[in-house]
Amino acid sequence: MKRLGQLLLLGLGFALLLILLLRLDMAAVMASLSRVGWLGFAAVVIGGLVLTACLASGLYPLLGDKASIGLILAVRQLRDSAGDILPFTQIGGIALGMRVMALGGVAPVRAVAAGVVDVTTELMAQSLFILGGIALAAPAIQHDPRLGPYLGWLVAGAMLFAAGIIVFAFLQLAGSRLAGKLLGTESFGAHAASFRDAIHLLYRQRGRIALSVALHLAAWCASGCWLWLVFKVLGAPLALSSALAIQSLLEALRSATVFVPAAIGVQEAGYAALVPLFGLSPETGIAVSLLRRARDIAVGVPALLVWQIVEARRLRR
Repeated sequence: MKRLGQLLLLGLGFALLLILLLRLDMAAVMASLSRVGWLGFAAVVIGGLVLTACLASGLYPLLGDKASIGLILAVRQLRDSAGDILPFTQIGGIALGMRVMALGGVAPVRAVAAGVVDVTTELMAQSLFILGGIALAAPAIQHDPRLGPYLGWLVAGAMLFAAGIIVFAFLQLAGSRLAGKLLGTESFGAHAASFRDAIHLLYRQRGRIALSVALHLAAWCASGCWLWLVFKVLGAPLALSSALAIQSLLEALRSATVFVPAAIGVQEAGYAALVPLFGLSPETGIAVSLLRRARDIAVGVPALLVWQIVEARRLRR
């Protein structure tokens, strides 16, 4: 049933993408992409790798003595590649990231705990990034006849999202503690009790948690800078503040539709709807999304192949 639901969502995503491609001027989209060139694409790929390193940095404080630059880069790259290329949801990519940590020598319980807390601190930072993006985009949204009436709802949704992340963090602590008390350590299970202890240990290290949130927030801001570079390469220069606003709202849309595999259709519709707020055509938004997916494939496919080779060698041993 779960697999059927994922296939249905994937099909709906492809249907949305097809509708967009049929309704928009694909000649204009291809004209935008033709301006990129190999040097431009190389700049996008390199900029994306720098962004991946920034996004990975939030995990570093949570792994402590087990942290290494190579490991956290591999965890983040494979997590993103699985979520952006394979027919997985973003949750599937997160699970793969935990698997990579375990293969890298982190105890499985600790890897899961670090992965859960990393996602939590990243979502905390993302909620701040989204609120900042709404503030930057507010004048443009107010002047748009379609989106203007929904600005208040958008702000309320962002505030609710931020509150939900705080509740999520609280449940990680209170939920594991309550289960342990009600069921007892033996019934709760040794692994579950170890996971509970690992989660509590991480959250007690408030300095590390705060640093993780700060690093993730800086990384989300870097994602706006990378989007600014993508627009520049496409020959459609945009103000940095506008790129930050678009990226924050796009990530909010992706988070709201987290169960759509690879965000197929969602990402394209988001860029096509948001870019016109800042004076560019929907076709430019589609070109941005396609260039982003090309970059994801160029980097993600080799990364996933290397992971498969590592897994195959491990099984043979």
